[in-house]
Amino acid sequence: MIPLGDSVGGQRRPIVTITLIALCALVFLYELTLRGAALDRFVSQWGAEPRLVMAALRPGANTNHLALLTLITSQFIHAGFLHLGGNMLFLWVFGRAVEDRLGSALFLPFYLITGALAGLVQCAISSGESLPLIGASGAIAGVLGLYFLSYPTAWVRVLVPVLFFFWTFDLPAVLVLAFWFVSQFFSGIAAITTASRATSSDVAVWAHVAGFLIGVGCAFVLPKGRTAGPVGRGLSLQRADAPGPARLVTSIADLAALLLAARLVLRFFGLVAARSPLAVVAFPIVSITEPVVAPFQGVLPTVRVLGGLLETSTLVAMVGVYLLAGLVGQVFVKR
Repeated sequence: MIPLGDSVGGQRRPIVTITLIALCALVFLYELTLRGAALDRFVSQWGAEPRLVMAALRPGANTNHLALLTLITSQFIHAGFLHLGGNMLFLWVFGRAVEDRLGSALFLPFYLITGALAGLVQCAISSGESLPLIGASGAIAGVLGLYFLSYPTAWVRVLVPVLFFFWTFDLPAVLVLAFWFVSQFFSGIAAITTASRATSSDVAVWAHVAGFLIGVGCAFVLPKGRTAGPVGRGLSLQRADAPGPARLVTSIADLAALLLAARLVLRFFGLVAARSPLAVVAFPIVSITEPVVAPFQGVLPTVRVLGGLLETSTLVAMVGVYLLAGLVGQVFVKR
């Protein structure tokens, strides 16, 4: 799920958030001017190398304490357009509200210190590695953690790619962020098992987990802003176009109908077979939608149309999803 915006209305201009995004973009533009060995030296010098960072924490005459500075500088270096774009999108969507709660003067040290601590946790877990850690993910994870508790009634508009199509849905922020955290946590668990070490990615998932938990903890001790939720002991300012519970019902119905439509297409073109190029995607979609379609399969036939198999049971299930959503949505509208 790709976040596009939230429902929280701010009272201050997010100066620090904009500045951080601009600095990361400028550093990345500088990276693009480097080639080969020059780029490797830049990343090695300013990225946080776990082996050196942990060595800097051990007392000794030859200890290089400057390596600890890379826990800060590494936050402004990114490995590619997707790495930079994804991080900056999350920072823009969630950072503005957090900066509005803390104020710009406090938001900057919170961001940098959280990122450094999250990076330190990752360095401790991968202390024997020499591959430098780069990216703002740990700091942004701290922003997400603070947002999670500060704005429990907020909504997030997300972009969800399904097959070759992109759809937008409005979902409660707590669900989006909880899903993000759980996925990161189990990715971290998988990465430290012996079986997965050979196939684990280079994503510093434990920096994400640590940053999120630090942000959650900070929600209880940092100053309470005027726009924060229950933890902040204030009311969250919602934009005029903020969705409500009825919109959640509609979003769930849209997502269910989208999955059913994908199932319909996959079945029609026979792409569910084990040798199909889309089998990896098709099997999960069919499995997820099976409980919804199964009640109708015994009474509705599968019809051959233009050489393909049309599941009428899936069509009826799509209609049923929207009828049920309409009835449930009316309950919230009447309230």
